[in-house]
Amino acid sequence: MLPALFAATLFAGSAALFLVQPLVGKLLLPIGGGSPNIWNTCMVFFQLVLLAGYLYAHRATGSLGVRRQAAAHLLLLATVAVALYAAVAATGSPIPVLPRLLPEDQDNPVLGLVALLAVAVGVPYFVLSTTSPILQRWFAATGHPSARDPYFLSAAGNAGCLLGLLGYPLVLERHLTLAQQQWVFAGAVAAYLGLVVVCAFVVMRNAECGTRNGKTEEPAADGGPGSALRTPHSALRTPRVARWVFLSAMPSSLLLGVTTHVSTTLNPIPLLWAVPLALYLVSFILVFARWPDRLHQAVGRVTPVLLLFTALSLLLDLSEPFGLVLALHLGAFTGVCLVCHGELAKDRPPPEHLTAFYFWLSVGGVLGGAFNALAAPVVFGRLGMVEYPLALVLAAAVRPRGDVDKEPPLRAADVLLVLGLLAVTVGLVLLVPRYVVAPGVSDADEPWEVKALRGGLMFGLPAAAVAALVRRPARFALSLGALFVAGAFDAGRHGETLHTERNFYGVLRVARSPDGKFVRLLHGKSVDGMQRADEAGPPQPMTYYYKRGPVGHLFENLADRAAPKDLWVRPVPVTRVGVVGLGIGSVAHYAEPGQHWTFFELDPAVVRAAQNPAWFRFLSTCKAEYEVVLGDARRQLARRPDAGFDLIILDGFCSGSRPVHLLTREALEVYVRKLAPNGVLAVNVTNRHLDLPPLVARAAAAFDPPLSVRYRHDQPTDALRAEGKDESEWMILARDDAALGPVAWDPYWDPVRVTAGPVWRDDFADTLGAWRKDGH
Repeated sequence: MLPALFAATLFAGSAALFLVQPLVGKLLLPIGGGSPNIWNTCMVFFQLVLLAGYLYAHRATGSLGVRRQAAAHLLLLATVAVALYAAVAATGSPIPVLPRLLPEDQDNPVLGLVALLAVAVGVPYFVLSTTSPILQRWFAATGHPSARDPYFLSAAGNAGCLLGLLGYPLVLERHLTLAQQQWVFAGAVAAYLGLVVVCAFVVMRNAECGTRNGKTEEPAADGGPGSALRTPHSALRTPRVARWVFLSAMPSSLLLGVTTHVSTTLNPIPLLWAVPLALYLVSFILVFARWPDRLHQAVGRVTPVLLLFTALSLLLDLSEPFGLVLALHLGAFTGVCLVCHGELAKDRPPPEHLTAFYFWLSVGGVLGGAFNALAAPVVFGRLGMVEYPLALVLAAAVRPRGDVDKEPPLRAADVLLVLGLLAVTVGLVLLVPRYVVAPGVSDADEPWEVKALRGGLMFGLPAAAVAALVRRPARFALSLGALFVAGAFDAGRHGETLHTERNFYGVLRVARSPDGKFVRLLHGKSVDGMQRADEAGPPQPMTYYYKRGPVGHLFENLADRAAPKDLWVRPVPVTRVGVVGLGIGSVAHYAEPGQHWTFFELDPAVVRAAQNPAWFRFLSTCKAEYEVVLGDARRQLARRPDAGFDLIILDGFCSGSRPVHLLTREALEVYVRKLAPNGVLAVNVTNRHLDLPPLVARAAAAFDPPLSVRYRHDQPTDALRAEGKDESEWMILARDDAALGPVAWDPYWDPVRVTAGPVWRDDFADTLGAWRKDGH
């Protein structure tokens, strides 16, 4: 009965712990502009609070003993109830989110975000974070036959974590509003508190290391390395603790690295971020559930091969076939987690050091996460996303202890061998692209056979040599690092890099195309703007803003509009234009003298790139007066006077994904309120994975009276693609057909049929339900 009680409590606490993480992330994304680093910063905050919870568990049980600590813990539980009551009384919500704490015009608003998180969920999350070490330590003191090895309870905790993590996007997010989700979390916390109270009373009554001579003895305190953590039991040695920290830091760093890569750089599919974290948790469940040593050794032999192929995919910049490339990255990540966590499970200490063990594992988790989310953007600001390859290299040196013990240490000859490999690979990278090319063909149209041959010669041959060194962990890791260093000399498919800048919102690159014809602004693999390199005079818009496309057609017809409700009076001019998403400022090509344009841009690095005429000249040649407003566009627009714009263009990207909060019913109300009576809203609804036009159409139909809506799916010919035009989908909205003018009856634009389905709102947006059904 006791194991079931403690397992159920651990399961409930862990489920609530991981339920609140995506919930808080979703609450914060709208005020953070939809940046993927919002989630990474949340992860680091949660790891820091987890560390604080583990430190409390370790110190409290060590200094008070289990029975007195259980009594004191009841007071801590009471603070959670008080905090939740205070939050509801002050804001009407169990999770108070205060947007004023988050600055809007900084490259790295991390401190403000951490303060916001602390206010929103700091107290309940801290108490939830103490669950695993506290309950396992309590159970170890009950005298139950299973108490000698309480680590089996961690399987219940990890199962709860997995349920909370996956249950949120698959169940709660799809069926409940954000307000309802917060009350589900509050209810889960209340149920958890009740279970912990029961466990505490059980421990206070039954805690024992034995009952001798009629006297109940208090369990001995925990300990750790150094005099401050020393106990009467065998002390933990520093090398052992350092190994725990490293083995826990490695998967933590790799978790954020692979999450960022697969969900932004590789392919921005909604909810893909949850898959690596789920695999991370599954690895803990497996290795702490009597993980067979033979299987552990097998995973240790397969993982280096997966790491090599993953490195090769990064060097070749592969994203297709997507399923295979994704499986490769996730497979290598899972292998590293199983090896590292498996080594930790095999080296777990006896129960008297349980809280110290969890504390040092948490230290490693914080160090790994903080390196990616906090240190890497500063240290590697001009180099790009270096931490992911670096983590792969370090992971290549980790093997099951039995394998490592059989291999000799690194020798001078090994270092010379790696340096030779580096020199050969750099030579191939510099020479092969000069000779293996398709003459007279643009980089976009280059045959795949040529690309495969070039990549095989540059990196395939050196990778084969690295594979031969896989048996020696240190030498193999250095060889893998040599491949990445050589890869830095490769211009890649995006051509020569002119500028790289990294901040909270991601890695931004300005690059010249391999054929030298274009200069591009890149966020991950997303091309956020492109300009001809040799163009004289004002540059011509490309990609989504091509003159023979929906935007060009819209501007051509706007001047012919008449005043609303009266088609026989003089045309109504467009004088005030708002643009959500600056990019390189391509749409400024359509600006005319006498107009005032306002660009709303979240990322300061994008503004710096767009305003540099050495790369892009749309803003420097803009005929109209313009201003750039930094910060989340929706929040900034809400502060502008009503009826202040004749035209608003909505094109707010985030590495190919689209911030949900810009397309909700409430967001649409803000845009319409800011439009003049005859104003027009143009929305770029291009997305590979989400079917956005029906969502926008339903939101427009919910107005009273419904908005007038037109749609255009523009599919360029191969010739136009070669000139820089991209496939795009646009919708234009206005209060009535008269405001649309000639566009309303032009066959170029299609009327929109409203289909049945949900409307995205600020408190409810089912992204899975918006998934494209046509296989795109």
